[in-house]
Amino acid sequence: MEKWKEKSINKTASRRGLRLLISTILLGILATWFFFDQLPGITIPLFVTAFYSVFFWNVNGEVHVQRSFAWLLIIPIALLSLTYFVFSNRVFFALNLLAVPILIVLQTTLAAHKAKSSWESFKIIGDLFTGCLYRPFAFLFVPFRITIKLINAKFAAKESQTMVKVLLGMLIAVPLVVVIVSLLTSADERFRYLLGGIPNLFTAINLDECLPRLIFTLVIALPAFSYIWSLMTKAKPVVSFRVPEDVSNVTSSLDCVIAATLLTIINAIYALFTFVQFSYLFGSFSLALPHQFTYAEYARRGFFELVLVTLINFSILLVTVYCTKKGRKSMNRLLNGLHSLLISFTLVMLVSAFVRMYAYEQMYGFTYLRVLTHAFMIFLFVLFIVTLCRIWNERFKLFKYYLLIALSTFVLINYANVDVWIAKWNSERYEQTGKIDVDYLMTLSDDAVPQLTALLDTQDPQVAQQVKKGLADWKESLDAERSWQSFNLSSLHARQVLQSYDLGSGDTSAGSSQDHD
Repeated sequence: MEKWKEKSINKTASRRGLRLLISTILLGILATWFFFDQLPGITIPLFVTAFYSVFFWNVNGEVHVQRSFAWLLIIPIALLSLTYFVFSNRVFFALNLLAVPILIVLQTTLAAHKAKSSWESFKIIGDLFTGCLYRPFAFLFVPFRITIKLINAKFAAKESQTMVKVLLGMLIAVPLVVVIVSLLTSADERFRYLLGGIPNLFTAINLDECLPRLIFTLVIALPAFSYIWSLMTKAKPVVSFRVPEDVSNVTSSLDCVIAATLLTIINAIYALFTFVQFSYLFGSFSLALPHQFTYAEYARRGFFELVLVTLINFSILLVTVYCTKKGRKSMNRLLNGLHSLLISFTLVMLVSAFVRMYAYEQMYGFTYLRVLTHAFMIFLFVLFIVTLCRIWNERFKLFKYYLLIALSTFVLINYANVDVWIAKWNSERYEQTGKIDVDYLMTLSDDAVPQLTALLDTQDPQVAQQVKKGLADWKESLDAERSWQSFNLSSLHARQVLQSYDLGSGDTSAGSSQDHD
């Protein structure tokens, strides 16, 4: 009875393994068709959909749809993958290429109940490491074992095993013969002549194209199999990221008196610094610079130092909040007050850094780095406010809200269409100051094209000509033939906008009445 049960289990596992192997090979072929030698576009959300189809089909019965954070993660995954279809921002294309797989690993690990920790705990980072670095490679040899078992089962069912083995040997030899003969006929003309017309068959096979595609297919299919198999099987990972057993001792290792002394000294320094900063800040808000400072000197002076100090303060807060021993009620309140004071001083520094960067942008224009730096400072500001809530409410789960805020911020900045804002703000600055960097604006993504066409009507003929030449080159690039795999709405819209302008003859009147918003 036990043997029968074991055989039944093995049969079921083999069938499931074979089904997964076939579906991941098809997924690999689809990935090659979508991505090999192609720019990202509509194929990203299509491939994410295909991956989830394979995942749910194979883990059917083990994963149930229910209200949980795992299923809410589908929303940012869908939104981030859709950015490849809606926008054409290369910076976020690169960032999302990391973010989407990481979120998929987190979502599928939680949905399959393979996470050792709750998503609300920082320990979930260990599960993420396991999912990203271990699961895709842990079962790479399982597909070969499944194939061998399948072949052995077929042999056992045949009367003439020798003939089957010969046919199998011939089947294995075919790809090898194709490769070897193709190489030999390319290397020697006499050998090609000797084989007569047969080499024409092999020369028609382009190994330079087929071999990389085959490798690309396997690079996608095998890790995908290993990853999904690790979520299907009950086998425990050989490698696991464990939190030390004495972590509770670490989290209460700092004496409350030492922590209070440290925070008092740091706050005293920051109090003096904040007093000095207020003269800068009030002057800056009215755009009247401190005496003897130019825009560049004021903006650059200490900006990166302020951001670095802010990050140091963030680390100090986390360490002292989580690692300080509990004392008497009065001592705990004192620590809470000192923590709150540190946050207040840090927020002043963030505002100071924000204003400095704004002053610099007013003088030298807006770029990706400067705008994203602003976004990062706002993000830090929100994190400090959340940390303040944790200081006065110990039941407040800090990591949970950090994760939710980080996810929301990242999705929001993806959909903020930064290129359009950069083009708009630089155009407004040009109207006020007469200064503009057209060469930089021409490096923005297709999203900015409708906004940039407004500069064709500028009164400065030199700027108008420079913009016209840049947009003419842009139009030529967009008119070039592209595969459907790289299609996105942003490029389509930019192409339609530019087609309404005669960028060749120098007459821009055709587009002057267009709505560029």
